[in-house]
Amino acid sequence: MAKAPLSPQQKRLQVVMVTVPIIGGVSYVLYERLVMGKPRRMLPQRDDVEHLHDRLAPIKPEDVNLKPSSETPHY
Repeated sequence: MAKAPLSPQQKRLQVVMVTVPIIGGVSYVLYERLVMGKPRRMLPQRDDVEHLHDRLAPIKPEDVNLKPSSETPHY
């Protein structure tokens, strides 16, 4: 089912509804960084990658239940 094309005024309203939240969010982040002095978020550097495993939960093979139990429903 094809929709009727939007009028120029409806297109304008659609653009405003999309861009105003984006402009607001970007302005807030820039305000925090420039006025409030909040530091810029950075990605971890190449030498910091070795320490990423400290933040992740270890996965042990014995903790994983691979056998189907009689209690699990079969779909």
